[in-house]
Amino acid sequence: MNVALRRKILMFAVLALVLGAVIYGFLPRAAEVDIASVRHADLQVAIEEEGKTRLKERYIVTVPVAGYMRRISVKAGDEVKKGGQLIALEPLRSPGLDPRSRAAAENTVIAAQAALTAAQDREKAAIADADYTAKRWERMKSLFAKGYIAKDQFDQISAENTKAQAMRQSAAAAGKAAAADVARAETALKNYAPGNTAPGGAIINIKAPSGGSVFRVYRESEGAVNVGEPLLEIGDIRNLEVRVDVLSTDAVKIRKGTPVLFRRWGGAGDLSGVVRVVEPSGFTKISSLGVEEQRVLIIADITSPAEMWRLLGDGFRLEAHFIIWEGKNVLQIPTNALFRSGNDWAVFVAQSGRAALRIVEVGQRNGLAAEIITGLQEGEKVIVHPDDTVKDGGKIKVKK
Repeated sequence: MNVALRRKILMFAVLALVLGAVIYGFLPRAAEVDIASVRHADLQVAIEEEGKTRLKERYIVTVPVAGYMRRISVKAGDEVKKGGQLIALEPLRSPGLDPRSRAAAENTVIAAQAALTAAQDREKAAIADADYTAKRWERMKSLFAKGYIAKDQFDQISAENTKAQAMRQSAAAAGKAAAADVARAETALKNYAPGNTAPGGAIINIKAPSGGSVFRVYRESEGAVNVGEPLLEIGDIRNLEVRVDVLSTDAVKIRKGTPVLFRRWGGAGDLSGVVRVVEPSGFTKISSLGVEEQRVLIIADITSPAEMWRLLGDGFRLEAHFIIWEGKNVLQIPTNALFRSGNDWAVFVAQSGRAALRIVEVGQRNGLAAEIITGLQEGEKVIVHPDDTVKDGGKIKVKK
């Protein structure tokens, strides 16, 4: 065989190899897919939202009257009994006197003492006058009885005696008032040392309105407090409820008595509960993405034994799953196997190495599984997460 013939044969072999590679490259390849079985199992449809625990009944202890509070000894977490003493409240302490106020107070004392002296002198004069008129009245009374003086003169002496006695009593009362003014002025001048109350000051003991635990101490140190100022928060840790706000479109599916599962609360297992209140009014809330949402508050009770959730406290986070539908032995497939084909739901069924398009009727769905009413049989294999490479009748290859 000559060299030219060998070159032609080699050229034709290379061309055939390239042509075969091109044809092979354009041949349809099997799409790699994941599959799942159509099966019967229990199915739950739930609305999932984040919630927080809170006390059903909380008592905020406030200041009944303005005063000076002694240091609070109870701490957050301490147990208290109903009627037990919590806080001691003293009367407000008198302010200290600056030099100008002290000088004014001293002058007030001097003026009050001078007024007292004058009142005492007037009282002495009134006593002397009353004694004289009383003796004169006694003498005139004897003379009138014997007929030595006229009745008009006797009536005049009687009136003067009555007036003198009244002036005596008035002077005595004025003396007492002046003495009280002196005492008041001296009291205003007196300084009361810190920790001491004014004479006769009563201590007000604030008692626990209910038994339970101290959840919060708003103020611990001693000092002056105003009326209505909150001091302590008390509640029963065994009396918790769960507060969950859900979208208004989901709230219409939830009713009083709807069962709830509480998950990811920090302890082992799930806690069960039941909806007690669906509030009739909603509110606007801005989501983390900045979208305005209409939400409704749902209140649920925990029905699991208290021993399971005794470590929960007020304001603890958990996830609430409101079960709005539940079925037993339901034919179902993974939700991610479904896709839209026109106005219908469809799936790809794996049959003999190929994908077959199947229209199905879907019932209840949750985030993981969907109920199949018609279109599939138990045991069939459906393709999950089908992409654009999966075609009706196309070859498929199950991923390993």
